[in-house]
Amino acid sequence: MVFNIDFCSGKPVEWSKQNGKPVKRKIRDYRPRFYVNGSKKDLVKLRKDVAAKEGVKSTCFEFWKPDPSFYEKQEVLRIDCSSEPSLKKTAYFIARSYRRGRFRLYNVGLSPQFRYCLQKEIEPVPNEQLEVMELELPRKNLANKQLSELEVNGTKTSVNELETKLDSTDPDILIVDRGKLLKLLQKEMDLGRSNGFEMLAGENTVSSYGKTVHSSARYNVPGRALIDKSNSFLYGEATLQGLWDLVSRSYRPIQELAWGSIGRILTSIEIRKAYIEKDVLKPWKKWSGEKPKKASKLHKADRGGFIFNPEPSIHENVYEADFASLFPNIMIEKNISPETVCCDCCNNLKVPELDFSICENRRGFIPEVLKPLVEDRQRMKEIVDGLEGRKKKEVQGSIDAIKWLLVSCFGYMGHKHASFGAIRCHQAIQAFDREIMLRTKNMFEENGYSVAHGIIDSIWVQKREEPKDFQNLCGEISDEIGILLESEHKFEWCAFVPRSSSKGNIATLNRYFGKKKSGGFKTAGIEMEQRSTSKFIKNAQEEMIEALDCRMDAADVLKVVEKRSEELESMKVDPKQLVKKRSVSKKLESYSVENRSVAAIKRAKKHGIEVKPGQNVSYVVRDDRANSLDRLRLDFELDTYDSDYYREELFRAAESVLSPLGWEKESIEREVSGSKQKTLRNL
Repeated sequence: MVFNIDFCSGKPVEWSKQNGKPVKRKIRDYRPRFYVNGSKKDLVKLRKDVAAKEGVKSTCFEFWKPDPSFYEKQEVLRIDCSSEPSLKKTAYFIARSYRRGRFRLYNVGLSPQFRYCLQKEIEPVPNEQLEVMELELPRKNLANKQLSELEVNGTKTSVNELETKLDSTDPDILIVDRGKLLKLLQKEMDLGRSNGFEMLAGENTVSSYGKTVHSSARYNVPGRALIDKSNSFLYGEATLQGLWDLVSRSYRPIQELAWGSIGRILTSIEIRKAYIEKDVLKPWKKWSGEKPKKASKLHKADRGGFIFNPEPSIHENVYEADFASLFPNIMIEKNISPETVCCDCCNNLKVPELDFSICENRRGFIPEVLKPLVEDRQRMKEIVDGLEGRKKKEVQGSIDAIKWLLVSCFGYMGHKHASFGAIRCHQAIQAFDREIMLRTKNMFEENGYSVAHGIIDSIWVQKREEPKDFQNLCGEISDEIGILLESEHKFEWCAFVPRSSSKGNIATLNRYFGKKKSGGFKTAGIEMEQRSTSKFIKNAQEEMIEALDCRMDAADVLKVVEKRSEELESMKVDPKQLVKKRSVSKKLESYSVENRSVAAIKRAKKHGIEVKPGQNVSYVVRDDRANSLDRLRLDFELDTYDSDYYREELFRAAESVLSPLGWEKESIEREVSGSKQKTLRNL
């Protein structure tokens, strides 16, 4: 089977593996196509107008559904072009030359490889094991164009040795830590199986959900699939096998899928199902605004999901239960899809509070897409613990990959660019969530439990008098709701951390830690779970929680803080343990304050490294009061550190642990400093 598609002079080239050897096949008769919908009279005229356009090879009328809401197919104009550039040029000609709304265009904004697989109905998953080669080069060496530290599959390798390995192993997939490495290596040797190394897209920086994200330049190595770890979120969260699982579901080839966002991959699965199974086209530049609502209904619609604020303290004998894939299951069980919510044929007021109707005459498209994902993931979760070795890793990779799609499907449903989304569906899902969680809360309280905390799809409860068995009650709630409520954890104790500005009166919803009855701790949101926290602070905070568990006495925690503080002051900590990783949000000239990010950017620039907005930089604070260049050191130039700065970090971590007991950072710092002074007087 085909595992990669290149385009050479506009013509697709298929790469497959047969009997352990790569096979190249050039396709000469492929014509990328798109579709146009409008009145028959307008389409006939348009057909004449575009038939003479350069790059248009043929036109014809076919019957397709422009949208999942259509019961019957409509006659649309199909336009076949000579190449991808010709297709885009023709589509833009139509969009510019006719008044807005006269024509609707479909299947335009697809990537070349994905379009090819859709049109040919190719599932680009190999039926043989592929050879994989992983290349790494430290960022500093890459900036200085020094290939002496190059690693191939974890082994230090010279450029000449790499060329020999490429010839001998002939890898099908190249995995690189940074795409720029390919550009540097290409000057030394041919990385592909044929000529044609190219840059597919330049680097860019975008803002996504308030977060600055940097996308590195994308390259193509002919004959080999390429995965750039710096450009692939999913590769870092799942395994290569997890990516292949999504390739099978979406028909998007591995190279394109690896750099795609979660929303793009989910949309690809929807497009494949729509086009191949449902005869439904994908709209180009879809946008549908929210219908006007009364202020009272708008307030209800925008309330969000269920939240039950916990008391910021330590709670004993806490039970946590989570609904399995709650939002996807709501969409499946309640039949939520753009063509079913507020349909024209039903008036049943099924959505709680909002009184939206949900169609009873058809099964929604989105539930049909999500149901296999939910069922397959649940099936794999039930068998994964019984597997071993490579098979277990493969199944777990698929579980993790699907998890991210299910986590994101709700949010993407309300995104304005979602091909098969609508804001009313987003609002309906949250309304059902609030109703489900309130019913769950009531059932727990009616059966001997009090609710300690609840957020979106999770609930924490404590036993009162004569409670029902927790496990059995979860089963009863599952039967009542129609969605599985899983017993997640049983805690000996669980601490909910207050907001720093609330003086201990209001808890932070997603910051807590607790001791599981099965052993070990669960933590969420506190410093040891944050990517920017250094290893030293993470380890210290973990030690604090273990100390708290002994007697629930703040004095035990303060002893840990005092010991760790002394380690910092006496300069006994290895600077490697103090490295912090931060994401840079702006260009250097856009900063108005000389903060640590500015210092990191300037320091990197001194070494010839350009840090773009959205990229990470790792450093140790050397002297937090010094000027920018001397304020810190990057992770490859460590010497010493600012003990006062890291003591402040330590006290903040201690505050997270002790604040459920009423302690604040200032009181922790005074106590530790006082203990030190007493010790010095005794000496």
